[in-house]
Amino acid sequence: MPPDPEMAGRYERHARSQPVRFEPDVQRILVEGARDICQRRDWRLHQVATDPTHVHLIVSWRDDALSWKHVHDTFKRLLGMMLAKRTGERGRRWFVRKGSRRRVRDREHFEHLMTQYLPRHRGLAWSEREG
Repeated sequence: MPPDPEMAGRYERHARSQPVRFEPDVQRILVEGARDICQRRDWRLHQVATDPTHVHLIVSWRDDALSWKHVHDTFKRLLGMMLAKRTGERGRRWFVRKGSRRRVRDREHFEHLMTQYLPRHRGLAWSEREG
């Protein structure tokens, strides 16, 4: 979707804390952290892409008992803890409260995300296809 400056302005006016900027060192923690989280849980990290304002993960898992919300919340909690530890910024809110709930719809959507959408992000990235 194209940028929506009006919506962005609404988010900024209603924010409870200052926006977070993911500088390259923080982006590196996000990429490394996502890989570590997946490896320890036997989840599959297909791709991670960062931007100065956000991070995207494409993750899959085999355990049908796990909800997407559990996986989403696990990433937010653990990545937040990693960022706090590595930056020394304790008590900072690194991620928005709810975040995106978008899921990969089908194989065509997956391929679009992997080959078109995520590679356009301006920050650090990692893909299982490229190592």
